[in-house]
Amino acid sequence: MAALTTVINPFVMSSSPPASRGLTERDFAMLYNAAEFAEVFELWLDTTVTLSWRLMGVEEDVPTFLAAFTKCLRDWLEQRHLPVAWIYAHESGPKVGLHTHLNLFVPGMGPIAGFENLYNPDTVPDYRGDFRAWARGWPERQVGRRTPNAIRVRGPRKETPWLHWLTTSYLLKGYDPYAIVQSARNSPDGRAVLLGDLIAWPWRDGGSVPLKHRVGVSRSLGPERRALGVPGGFDYLLEEPTFQLTADSVPMRLVRWPPRPAFRSTYEDGTRDVRRLYPAAFYDLITRLPRLPAPLPKSDESDGSRVEAADIRASGEDQP
Repeated sequence: MAALTTVINPFVMSSSPPASRGLTERDFAMLYNAAEFAEVFELWLDTTVTLSWRLMGVEEDVPTFLAAFTKCLRDWLEQRHLPVAWIYAHESGPKVGLHTHLNLFVPGMGPIAGFENLYNPDTVPDYRGDFRAWARGWPERQVGRRTPNAIRVRGPRKETPWLHWLTTSYLLKGYDPYAIVQSARNSPDGRAVLLGDLIAWPWRDGGSVPLKHRVGVSRSLGPERRALGVPGGFDYLLEEPTFQLTADSVPMRLVRWPPRPAFRSTYEDGTRDVRRLYPAAFYDLITRLPRLPAPLPKSDESDGSRVEAADIRASGEDQP
């Protein structure tokens, strides 16, 4: 039975009323489910791309050009044998017009924990630097002219797990501020839980978006792959282990291999508490809420203190 939980709202919403349709709970669930699926396999979506369609001069045909960009992006990743994983959201603003924010996985620089002595920066590909150069040149290759600032790419050189969830919240900042994700009747403290209670970014009007779908995810993170239990590119995890007596013998199964369970997100299982929806490294920095008590705390565990961090959400910047 799913545990239904609630939490005091740790985020601050703008007092301005929404001027257009906000993102729905269904939109939130689509991005959250994909982002948590990616997190399980350490596909950190901390590289962000903003595509300004007006600056490219293609604002009237966004679906076609978005499909062209994601196809080229998929080709770029697959040529380097990298996983294909992204999520995106459309917005419209008075200055840049219709634009798309896309978060994706690109391997970062830096040593792997426990193998620092083996790290040699001269032998590790700079995928993030290469991707930045490739993406910035994409509009000109498509429209045949210079398009300054039509694509912006941001992200740290190293993979940053907690940023994975902040960039996801940024995509959701145009949420419907009146949407309820848990009624007061079913809430443990008797208060309704709003969609904005779950999103770590101040509300902003996402503008009028004349497209059928305002959010989306790559097929590798979509419902079909979640039903299989692994993202695209991880099919080897579905293979049954085999054994061969000789190189020419027929492979034999060692044991009966149970099917991999389908992936269900924490949100799908009924949780509405941000301290359970998000990892500790994220809510320590962003929500500053006290941690939930551990089920079986160790006797020598000290109470400790959380690392204080600047409130990134209040910075007012346009992009994480």
